[in-house]
Amino acid sequence: MKPTTRDALLASASGVVLFAVLAVTESLSLLGRVDAAAAGVGLALFVEALFVADTRAVELWERRAVRLMVVAVLVVGSVLAVAVTGQWLVAAACWGLATYFVLLGLLVSGVWVPSDR
Repeated sequence: MKPTTRDALLASASGVVLFAVLAVTESLSLLGRVDAAAAGVGLALFVEALFVADTRAVELWERRAVRLMVVAVLVVGSVLAVAVTGQWLVAAACWGLATYFVLLGLLVSGVWVPSDR
């Protein structure tokens, strides 16, 4: 399986869970908050910049255990955050995943080609 396909599947599964958490808690309106969108988009761009810059994050991400741990931390951490801080963090995580999919779409379509590829 291609890494982009693998990563898109992981992001999709995570997104379904996070979106479901917002739906079950009747918090979908939080997706309309500018602060949640800005936090999610900003963090996603920061993480993607780590990969484009060819940092150690790239090497770590290729380890299956790391990928699964990151997905588990994202999903479980976001769900636990609902109990502690409310659903805002889950909405921000959804925006981060949406940003990832926009970047993935640009990459797959050839509109965006990182300098290291």
